[in-house]
Amino acid sequence: MKDMRFAIRLIAMIMAALVLFVAATYVITIHINGDRWINRANNTRLRDAKKTTVQGSVYDSAGVLLAGSSKPGERHYISDERTRRALSHTIGEQTNMSATGVENFHATTLLGFTTTRTGYTLQRLQGQDPVGNNITLTVNAELTRYIADSFKDWKNGAAVVINYKTGAILAMVSIPNFDPANMDLAVQDTAYYNRVLQKRYAPGSTFKIITLASALTNDETIKEEQFSCSGVWNYGEYSLRCAGSKAHGEMSLVQAFADSCNVTFGSIAYQLGAEKLRGTAENFGFNFDFSFDDVIVNQSNCLNKGEKSTDLIQAGIGQGTTEVTPLHMAMIAGAIANGGDMMEPKLIKKVTNPSGFVISEMEPEVFLHCLDEDTSRDIAKYMYETVRGGTATRAAIKGYEDGYVCGKTGSAEWTNDKTRETNAWYVGFLYGDSAHPYAIAVVVEEGGSGGAEAAPIASKVLKKAIELDVY
Repeated sequence: MKDMRFAIRLIAMIMAALVLFVAATYVITIHINGDRWINRANNTRLRDAKKTTVQGSVYDSAGVLLAGSSKPGERHYISDERTRRALSHTIGEQTNMSATGVENFHATTLLGFTTTRTGYTLQRLQGQDPVGNNITLTVNAELTRYIADSFKDWKNGAAVVINYKTGAILAMVSIPNFDPANMDLAVQDTAYYNRVLQKRYAPGSTFKIITLASALTNDETIKEEQFSCSGVWNYGEYSLRCAGSKAHGEMSLVQAFADSCNVTFGSIAYQLGAEKLRGTAENFGFNFDFSFDDVIVNQSNCLNKGEKSTDLIQAGIGQGTTEVTPLHMAMIAGAIANGGDMMEPKLIKKVTNPSGFVISEMEPEVFLHCLDEDTSRDIAKYMYETVRGGTATRAAIKGYEDGYVCGKTGSAEWTNDKTRETNAWYVGFLYGDSAHPYAIAVVVEEGGSGGAEAAPIASKVLKKAIELDVY
């Protein structure tokens, strides 16, 4: 009998623990994903609210009106079509096709769901339509349009500029785009897809930043080592080649990085081993389920689908199963520039109610501490040498003397079809310029060489950002 009572108590305790676990999980999930759920396109409450509420306005960081309403059910956008298109993935639209746009992901704020019920009731009693809250973004409309215009008409891709001290997204462009004011026009199937936040590309040689960080962290002597490259490294039944099978010969680690030697960095990854390389990548946010307040960012992956030697070597040069979003790559570059601290990305500068009262303002937050300051300073020097005399010379900014341009190029294979061009990458930052702490990532789909295609875009964009003095 005692055994039976004990068993019953034990079962009751287990059941109670399970109930508490499920309840706690539900509360945590609601806290993390509540905004994502309520802003879904099939939320009838949102659709109904748009018919009865004057949605709040959206402004860029300079105060330019990007989207506004004068009555319920109406929405108008900035008059210039090129600017509208450049900002389309940032602003969003009214049909909820663009899940990451502010009009969609922050619809509850624009509709005033965050406004007190007292204010809502007073508006109704006074015979007024309820009015939502206004949002001022961190992005600059002029810089965003400039970036879009920098892409050749026949090339798709993405570009993003961030303030690596605050995490503010200063501009982001995804191509192809769409026109939120003319949604009836035919668009490409992928036009609503925000490549900056959602598309996971093979990073190619830009990932050598991570491989370098892992090497410097785990091997105190590697900075003094000499490496040898014959243009190809045969391992097992596979071969790893440098671009054009170019033999780099004898070189230092900094030279191997600046010249983007695949043989050297593939062999470094092999020597490090999967555990160490993956550990460094995860310190930079790989294999992490991002859940930010302002933006939806897809997870980046590294060595979480296999650990064979081929996977490891390919990961060392940013190929194989390694994949990353452009925003995450800009955050990685920003962390190097910021002494090892990666800031949480921010898109909302402030929210004000219809009376102009500030409800909330952006507060910078450290998202991850990726590595120590000394190592990040070493990597910044390697990236500076890459711009000064390596593969990224076309990223240099003529006449720029307030800091240093640091960067890394990449030419990433994305298909087994050798007739197709590689995706062209550039990631980098302005170093030592406290007035312009900018980090950037550019990817040109099928652009070929990162040094020839992506680096010049980055140079022009950063120069324009300095001229505009965006912050």
